[in-house]
Amino acid sequence: MRQSVARAAVVAAAFFALACNVDVHHKSDVKGVTFVSRDSTRHLGPGDIRIASQDSSLELAIIGDSIVAGFGQRVHEKIARETDTSKVNGDGMSASIEKFVKGTVASALNHDMMFPVAEISDVRYEDGFIRFYDNKGNRMNMFEQSRRDRDDEKTRFSEADANAFINAFKARKTKV
Repeated sequence: MRQSVARAAVVAAAFFALACNVDVHHKSDVKGVTFVSRDSTRHLGPGDIRIASQDSSLELAIIGDSIVAGFGQRVHEKIARETDTSKVNGDGMSASIEKFVKGTVASALNHDMMFPVAEISDVRYEDGFIRFYDNKGNRMNMFEQSRRDRDDEKTRFSEADANAFINAFKARKTKV
């Protein structure tokens, strides 16, 4: 039980670190950033786009006047495995706590970050990564990855997908 609760706490801490990864040298004043429940059935409208990193750990979308970013299918499948409350043994207090923690972590990690296209000045494809720049020209670091991931080609976006995303952003930017 302690290992499961500890594992759930580590997953929650990792999500928090990912969501709050801000480089103090590149402050960003993007307004209107919200966390919304993940909606895997969200339909794309005209001009909308959804792409995934090469290993499907991260998804980016332009939907309406917003950019939506979140964990991809691979990460969601891992979260589901790690937080599966049906695998909790027992029915005492410790089992109840474990189920509560796992359920809370699963719910927290089932969210996407959404921010207005109007608050982004530019999107660029650099070294396999999609980089966002705020309206002051500062690079936003909220999608940065660990050094290990930066060296792993699978976590990058394909050039074709990145260019399609950037073109959709530019087209949408002219409308907002």
